[in-house]
Amino acid sequence: MNCGVAPLGADFARLVLTCFLPFAAGYLLSYVFRIVNAIVGPRIASDLAIDLPALCLLPSTYFVGFVLLQIPGGVMLDRYGPRRVQAALLVFAALGAALFALSSSIAMLGIARALIGAGVAMCLMAGFKANTLFWPPARLGTANGVLMAFAGLGGVAGTLPVTWLAGVAGWRGVFWALSAASLAVAALVWFAVPDRRPAQRQELAAAFADVRRILTAQAFWRVVPLTAAAQAAFQAYHTLWTAPWLVDVGGIAVAAVPGAMLAILLGIIPGYLLSGTVTDRAAAHGVDKGTLFAIYTGAFLLLQALLIVAPPSGAAAIVVWIVYVVLGTGSMIGYLILTPLFASELAGRVNAAINLIVFLTAFLAQASIGYLLATFAGALGGGRPAAHGATLAVVAAIQVLAWIWFMGGRRDLAIPPSRKAGRGD
Repeated sequence: MNCGVAPLGADFARLVLTCFLPFAAGYLLSYVFRIVNAIVGPRIASDLAIDLPALCLLPSTYFVGFVLLQIPGGVMLDRYGPRRVQAALLVFAALGAALFALSSSIAMLGIARALIGAGVAMCLMAGFKANTLFWPPARLGTANGVLMAFAGLGGVAGTLPVTWLAGVAGWRGVFWALSAASLAVAALVWFAVPDRRPAQRQELAAAFADVRRILTAQAFWRVVPLTAAAQAAFQAYHTLWTAPWLVDVGGIAVAAVPGAMLAILLGIIPGYLLSGTVTDRAAAHGVDKGTLFAIYTGAFLLLQALLIVAPPSGAAAIVVWIVYVVLGTGSMIGYLILTPLFASELAGRVNAAINLIVFLTAFLAQASIGYLLATFAGALGGGRPAAHGATLAVVAAIQVLAWIWFMGGRRDLAIPPSRKAGRGD
C-alpha cells in the first residue's frame, strides 16, 4: 500500500487512518505508561509492603530504559522504517507490563519498568519519522502538533480510567490491560502502516557516524539548549511540580488539586494543535520557524516571570497554569527547525538526538526542583511560597541564557536547498 504524500483529496482519510492514527495510538499509550505509577503507586506499596521512597525509584528505571534506546532507536528508525521499529518495541512494552503485573519485589518492578521504558522509547519519534515520510513539509508542523496532542488524551486516560480500573481489577489488572493494549497497538501498526524504508540499508558504522555528525553540528547546539531548557520547565512542572505549587502558592485545597490538574493537563491538546498549526501557517506567510520559536519561548518566559513576581491564586492560578501548558508546547518547534537542516533519511536520528538531550535535561530538572525547593524553604524567610518563587526563578534564568544563545545565531540556521544533504554544521 502506498499512502503517498498528498495532504488533501480522496486519499486523505486513508492517509490519516493508516499512516497517522496507529502512531498516535502508540504515543497516547506511552503517555499512560509514563504517569500510571503515580496513580497506582500507593496500591503497589501497600500490596507489596514497599515504602513509598523506594517506590519512587521506579521512574528512574523507566527513564534509564527510555534514554538508552534513543540513539539506537533513531538509527533503527532510519534503517528499518517506523512501522517495523514501533511494532517490535511495543512488544517489549507488552512484556514489561506483563512482568510488572507478575512482580512481587521492588527489583522485579524495576526491571519491568525499565523494559517498559525501552518499549515506548520510540513512540513519539516513530510518529515524527512517519510524518516526515507521509506528509509534505508544508504540513509537518500540523501533523506533529496533532500527534503530540494525543499526550493530553493519554493524560486523561492515565488518570480517571486507570483509577476506575485499579478499583475494579487492582494494580495488577491495570498492567495486564496495558500489556494487552500494547500488543493491540503493535498489531495495528504492523498490519495497517505501509512499510516505508530505504531501498538500500546503510551500514551500521556509517549510520552511527551520521549520529556523530549530528551531535557535533553547530546548528544542533544552537537550537537544542533552548528546546531542552524550555521542555524541561514544561515537563517538570506540568507532570509533577504544578500540583504542590497550587497548594503552597495558589491557595488551592488539596482535595481540589486533581480536578485542577486535569484541567491543566487538558491544555496540552489545544496547545500542541495550536503550535503545530501556527507553525505551518506562519511559514506559509513567510515567517520562519526560528522567529516563531523565539516568540513562543519568549512568551513562555514572560508567563514564568508573572508566576514569580505576581503569583495568582484560586481560579486565576489554574487559568495561568493552563496558559503555561499551552505556551510550553511551543518548545517543540525546535524539532521542526532542526529536522530540515539534515537529509531526510536522517530524520529519525536527528529527532532521537534532540529527544535524548531533552529528556536528560527534563529528568535533571525534575529532580533538581525538589532539591531547590527544600534548600530555599530553609534558607528564605518566606517558607514554601518564597521557595517556589526562587526555584522557578532559577529555572527561568537557565531558559533566558538559552534564549539569548539561540538568538545570537538564529540567522545562521537557514541552509540553502542546494546544500549537500546530511550536513548540519
